[in-house]
Formats: sequence, structure tokens, C-alpha cells
Amino acid sequence: MADDTYSPNAQGNTQGSDIGWADTVRFRLPAGWAVDVEEHEGQAVSTFRPPPPAAGVLRLVTDRVTPRPDSGGTAATLQEMALRFVRPQDQRAGDRMVESRADGAVIAQAMMRTEEDGRAETHYLWLVGAERADAAGSVAAVAMFSFALPDLMDGDESCAEMLGRIDDAIRNAEIL
Repeated sequence: MADDTYSPNAQGNTQGSDIGWADTVRFRLPAGWAVDVEEHEGQAVSTFRPPPPAAGVLRLVTDRVTPRPDSGGTAATLQEMALRFVRPQDQRAGDRMVESRADGAVIAQAMMRTEEDGRAETHYLWLVGAERADAAGSVAAVAMFSFALPDLMDGDESCAEMLGRIDDAIRNAEIL
């Protein structure tokens, strides 16, 4: 569920909004984005839409995964999740990348061209995950983002600028 932490930053700057979701992630979106929650397959999905005339929708889901006893631990579970996230066998996916941040978090990124309800779309995908402790012990806490954009808009200068801001916000997301 949403944490209801949609607000200007602590300095009162309204150039963006601090977003908290499911007690798992906190990040900062540019100003003016519409925030909503949808349900997909029984799971709450946070959605963010840029102000008009910009196109696209950013979706966010989170998860906390307890490593299996034979998995090699939380770090190995995070690495496995990141590698699966970039869909190495899916020919629709490209521009795959998995790296570690200085704070130990893992970032996975990919781009995928799809057709949704007869519309060609480009999906930019990010997973940000980190090892965290909870009542069950060590868990892999992850935030998975998807920005869907009409394929005909992909490559447009204004969309490229917006994607840069989204990428920066996600890469700097705090895993709680």
C-alpha cells in the first residue's frame, strides 16, 4: 500500500515530490506528476503520469524476498533477481545492464519493445534492490519500475529528457 508520502522536499522545494511506497522505497519525481494506484492481478501498483502534453506512465511494484536456504544468502538472491529481471532469453529486450551502487544496492535495467492492446510500446525497466533486515531476518528488498511510452514517441527529444530525469530519480532511490 502507499505510504502517502507525496510531498515537496524538506527544504520546501516544489520542483519535485518525494514518493514513498510500501515501506520499501523512497524516491523523488519531477513536479506535476499525477499519482494513482491501480490493481493488476491482485497486486497494488503505484502509477505516475507526467503532466500533459508528455506521454507515458511509470509503474512501480515492490517486494521483500526471504532467501531460500540453498540460495547462497541475500546478496546471491538479489543478484539472481537482477539477472532474471533483465530477461536474458527474451529477444524483445535489449540494453541490459546490472551493476552495484556505492551503497551496496543493485540496479538492473533493460528496455523492451512490446505490443499492448494493439499499440506498439517501448518499456524502460529498472530494478533497485538491497539487503535489508526485517522480523524474518535478512531479506532482499526490491523496487521494480516500468515506464511505458508509445513507441512512436520513443526517441523524441522531450521524451529523452524526461527519461533522463526518471532514470536519475530511480538510480537515486532509497531502499528502506
